[in-house]
Amino acid sequence: MTWRRHGVRCWARRSAGATCAALAAALWLSASPTHAEEEQRRVAVQVVEVAGGRAYLSTGGERQVRVGDQVRIAGAAYPVVAQNSKNIAVALGPRRLERGQRGFVLVHAAATETFRTRAVPRPLAVFAGQWRAPALPAESQTPRFVPLGAMSDARRNRAAFQLDYQRIEPLSGPAAAIGRTRLRALLHAELSGLPVTFDADGFAEFWQAKDLAARPQNASRPVFTLRQLELGYRGDTVQGAIGRLRYASSTLGMLDGARVSANLSDDWAVAAFGGTLANPLDGSLASDASRFGAELAWQDQQAAARPRASLTFDGSQYRGRSDERRILGLVEAYPDFGRLGARAEVSFFDADNPWATATSELTALAADASFRIGSLRLGAALDLRRPERSLWLAAYLPPGYFCVSRPVAGVGATEPCIGTDLRYGGVLNAAWEATSWTLDAGATFTTTRPAVAEQSTGFLHFQRRDLFGALRLDAGASASRGSIIESVALDVGAGLSLGQDSTDVSLYYRPSLARYGADADAFIEHAVGSRLWWALSSVFDLTGSCELVTGRDVDVLLLQLGAAWTPRF
Repeated sequence: MTWRRHGVRCWARRSAGATCAALAAALWLSASPTHAEEEQRRVAVQVVEVAGGRAYLSTGGERQVRVGDQVRIAGAAYPVVAQNSKNIAVALGPRRLERGQRGFVLVHAAATETFRTRAVPRPLAVFAGQWRAPALPAESQTPRFVPLGAMSDARRNRAAFQLDYQRIEPLSGPAAAIGRTRLRALLHAELSGLPVTFDADGFAEFWQAKDLAARPQNASRPVFTLRQLELGYRGDTVQGAIGRLRYASSTLGMLDGARVSANLSDDWAVAAFGGTLANPLDGSLASDASRFGAELAWQDQQAAARPRASLTFDGSQYRGRSDERRILGLVEAYPDFGRLGARAEVSFFDADNPWATATSELTALAADASFRIGSLRLGAALDLRRPERSLWLAAYLPPGYFCVSRPVAGVGATEPCIGTDLRYGGVLNAAWEATSWTLDAGATFTTTRPAVAEQSTGFLHFQRRDLFGALRLDAGASASRGSIIESVALDVGAGLSLGQDSTDVSLYYRPSLARYGADADAFIEHAVGSRLWWALSSVFDLTGSCELVTGRDVDVLLLQLGAAWTPRF
């Protein structure tokens, strides 16, 4: 008797036949698929949705369906392209399926991997001594504490109250002491659920001096001054404000009246404003002058540099007569390296104006730029400006505020104005800001024409921080030369931060050598002072400074104290 299986022939003779049969059976089992690999199950599926060239089918919770399996519906096969715990998706191609159609998929059960089939893990003792002991970065670093403060203030209601006192106390000479106390309050409020805002800003000011009544310009020292009292509407498309406006436009200041603006698109907006001008000396309400105009604004909110520009047309009337007529332009951007900006103003005058100006004149032109490249900071600014001339201001201020006059020989009088008045100046500065020290240098200049008046300065300053943890040292030098006085000065000082930067106190000494332009003899002046800032809490802080100046002209003590309270509600 013989058996043949996979090329194995056995002859059953006595006991040897049983041994050969067992060997053949073992070979047959090893060469045949396992039971788990041969097992197939039929899983019923149903179309639940058809969209985007795919059909989504329910598997009844069957988890064995995998990507690549073939679903058969109405005699056609569809490959599975996606699956989750409850549904599968198949690609339709040019064919179509309808919701509710049923089919099936043959599921090949896969053998489940168990810990029996995995290699025995290596014991932890094998890895002993192969890694250094863990060390936290904070154990080897000494970062400097920097209070971030409020990154943004999204509160609907805000208030601030400020009190400051200043006093000039002559210690020699006939001059009398004078002091000033100012209490200022600011408020911003928004109605809950409504786009309505209220803003107010005003201060009371009290002067103290024995000879206060004899001093000139008493009218320019009012007891109470109101800078803003504004009721606003902040809609998505239309905005408006009425009352005492702090700014009539991006380039114009205070106005008693109204302003309305509308968004033409995400980038463009247009506005119109009009109202009366307050008394320029004491800020009180007045009706003899009015201002009106329009503004076109642009801002690219999607650009990384956040560029914006505005063009304002404004005019004014004084006692029924046309007065100021101006066009003002502003462009600025904030790229990653710093800031770029420019502005210009063109004014128009009557041919018979009293300031001897042309009918159209460039009355202001300015440009500025700042750069930051790593630790290096650079900045520059240029400014050209002519006096702000108007019939309204001329009714309150002397002629010298508007032009340069020329004396008339033998008459004892002066001509009203020469014309072509111009003031221009510039600023250059550079700084290197390292982790623990900063070096600053800069220069400024200002000059006028046709009158001879100029001033130029240069400075160099060095600061070393974090000495012994909280101490800093300052040293610097400056030189100044102008039409009235020339001076050279040194500056040395030290400061100390305490209480995690909640308190800062500093002392300084500044000797200077000065000489008046009309005097051939130079003289030395000494100044020593101290400054203090103390944050008692997150909403209340105190400031103070005191400086004693001694020299040939006069000895004087300068004192300034301040307090600020910003309650949160």
